[in-house]
Amino acid sequence: MAGIQKIMSKVQVALLFGGVSAEHEVSCLSAASVLNHLDRSRYEVTVIGIDRNGRWYRQLQELLPLPAVKADGSQLVSVIPGVGLAVAGETLLVDVAFLVTHGTQGEDGRLQGLLDCAAVRYTGSGVAGSALGMDKDFAKQIWQQQGFPVVPWLTAHRDRDSSPEACSALFARCSTTLGLPLFVKPANSGSSVGVAKVTNGAEFGPAMDAAFAVDSKVMVEKAVNGREIEVAVLGVSQPEAFGPGEVVPNHEFYDYEAKYLDPHGAALEVPAQLAPEVSSRILELAVNAYRALDCLGFSRVDFFIDRSTGAISLNEINTLPGFTTISMFPRMVLHSGMTYPTLLDRLIDEALRKPR
Repeated sequence: MAGIQKIMSKVQVALLFGGVSAEHEVSCLSAASVLNHLDRSRYEVTVIGIDRNGRWYRQLQELLPLPAVKADGSQLVSVIPGVGLAVAGETLLVDVAFLVTHGTQGEDGRLQGLLDCAAVRYTGSGVAGSALGMDKDFAKQIWQQQGFPVVPWLTAHRDRDSSPEACSALFARCSTTLGLPLFVKPANSGSSVGVAKVTNGAEFGPAMDAAFAVDSKVMVEKAVNGREIEVAVLGVSQPEAFGPGEVVPNHEFYDYEAKYLDPHGAALEVPAQLAPEVSSRILELAVNAYRALDCLGFSRVDFFIDRSTGAISLNEINTLPGFTTISMFPRMVLHSGMTYPTLLDRLIDEALRKPR
């Protein structure tokens, strides 16, 4: 009985990872890092892996270590509205779900809405903040309305802009309005999947096809010859900004290969070498951008600084950023003196204060 009482006194954490997106492997790495650093004297952890088809499985201890989602039909997890999570008809004890589910169906509001229906608290932003943060077009529209600086862009839709004729007309409009070169990217994606740099009309069509293969909405942006600056934002009622840090790519731009395949694809500098007044401006902008999208818990906010003019532009926000110990978000927070386990504690404590 004493052992049961000890377990029940701990916070019951469900660690959710994996998923259907192209960022599945990144999510697995984030989950392994979080699992390694959760204080087991404080938390009882149930690990739930989501496979590439969207099925949820409880991960038994003998099936660990991560990273990998192990599919065991006897451990299939059910989500029951108003009740919570269950395995084989038995309800799981979950005080809070810790989410490291990057990408589509993991950080775009759909998973968050499902957990809301199941009365399960979770780390990070709610439905609105997650959906807006994932859709780069909507995020930039809101930031522009708030008067924040953003990179100029035009939006294309698969149903009306994917034919050769429409694509040719769109390139003419984009090259005239935005100039060359251009960046083509899916509006709802992460990890630079489907992103291409375009310098002429011959490259535009294939770039649009690749982006439309990822998402039905595509953004065409003016290319900025800029430094890539990132800021970590942490908190709910009084969010704090940490950093800035700088990504220094060794490729033409910070693409998927540079992020995950090439060990020398980029250098991550924390802190970024910026004038104090520039750092202060970027930190302030990051918090305001975070609040404008109704984000909660934590996010990474990305900027460009034009190398010629020094102009600062908001690029995008990531409401479930990579969470390994070498990922930019934790590195910027840890540089302030906070430890990785303390960062996890803070995120869980904030989630526990949410109403069910």
